[in-house]
Amino acid sequence: MNSDPTKERILHGLITLYLLKELVRGPMHGYELQKTLSSVIGNPLPQGSIYVLLKTMKERNFVTSENAKNEKGQTLTKYYITEEGKKFLCSHSESLLIARKIIDDLLKTVDLIDEE
Repeated sequence: MNSDPTKERILHGLITLYLLKELVRGPMHGYELQKTLSSVIGNPLPQGSIYVLLKTMKERNFVTSENAKNEKGQTLTKYYITEEGKKFLCSHSESLLIARKIIDDLLKTVDLIDEE
């Protein structure tokens, strides 16, 4: 089965916004972000997919990172949202409101069909 590039772009965009939203709450490790997102969507994410998105977000200056060793001597990377990342997140508020209206309308229609 071939993946749909448009669907993938939309999902990556939404996940990017969600990760930025999580980082507004405070810095997090990639593993923490992956666990949080997996619990929200109800499915585990493919191994490493969060890190690909975080790398892209870092290249776009939406996040910065800092490495530190934990008590076991392992190097962990903590991610922080930048001002540019906050601006990017906020710039999508109108689009997200429109998307919510469309999704709400679609769900109402699905409910009506289910009731038939």
